[in-house]
Amino acid sequence: MNFSEEICLPYLRAAQNPDGGWGFRSGAQSRVEPTAWALIALQQAFSAQVVSADSGASERGLRYLADSQLVDGSWPSAHGQGKGAWVTSLACWAFLSADENRAALGRGLDWLAAERPGDSGGWFRFLRGFGGSKKVSGQNDALWGWSWTSGTASWVEPTSYALLVLRAAPKDLVPASAASRLKLAEEMLFDRMCPGGGWNCGNPMVYGVAGEPQVSTTVWALLALREHAERTEIQQSLAWLEKNWSSIQSPASLALAQIGLNAFERSNPSFTATIERLYAPDAIAWTVPVAAWSALAASGSKIWSQSARAEAKN
Repeated sequence: MNFSEEICLPYLRAAQNPDGGWGFRSGAQSRVEPTAWALIALQQAFSAQVVSADSGASERGLRYLADSQLVDGSWPSAHGQGKGAWVTSLACWAFLSADENRAALGRGLDWLAAERPGDSGGWFRFLRGFGGSKKVSGQNDALWGWSWTSGTASWVEPTSYALLVLRAAPKDLVPASAASRLKLAEEMLFDRMCPGGGWNCGNPMVYGVAGEPQVSTTVWALLALREHAERTEIQQSLAWLEKNWSSIQSPASLALAQIGLNAFERSNPSFTATIERLYAPDAIAWTVPVAAWSALAASGSKIWSQSARAEAKN
């Protein structure tokens, strides 16, 4: 059985709502996050000529995202909210492979490049130092990236998403001011790595105790830092991911782990058999993002996360 073609892609097509978007599972209200992941997976399959009937689904999904974009160029976490959030990175990512809506993509990238987390200001760092929280985590407060919600602290995953899309986007659409911002965010990710490899939400050390890495956060950080594959931190984190492969229990973490290993040409050959064993369409763990990640993992592609940039180099 071809798990992607026979299970994941049909699931995604069937789960699309009449408004063009996707909810977190079939029949649920459309949201930006699952819509973006579904589109990214369908576009990868279409570009790889795995399927030939997804152009209409992609067009409807992109139209939903375009209609959901706020005036300032960002996207909200949920329909009806008036403030942009981290999902702006995912929405922009979904537009990378689209020939149309470059204006929407450009506005989203402008918002991302200008958006600053709460910990980017001196007042935040002063309060943190005044409260003695240095003793808690010991991270470098001069480094910051992106937050989940505007005005709050930086975290590893939203920083990774923003880095990925800003580096992958066509250069003519990325604000020149983003260059120094990206470098700072990369330094933040390296600073937040757990001792010995891997990442968690953003606390590598708490009260002198090493934080526990998480599969999902580790994968997104690895993808965002892929241009630094030779660094010791990357090699340590890949080794951690491979070492912990056999203990992964959820289909989401399994698919993400394979995506991360694919990017560094270290795929686990047992992925297909394992994901097929874990597949349960009616289980809580099987959602639209999980189906999308599984399709991307099964594709074996190394460049889907940076398609525009890869094409520009050829």
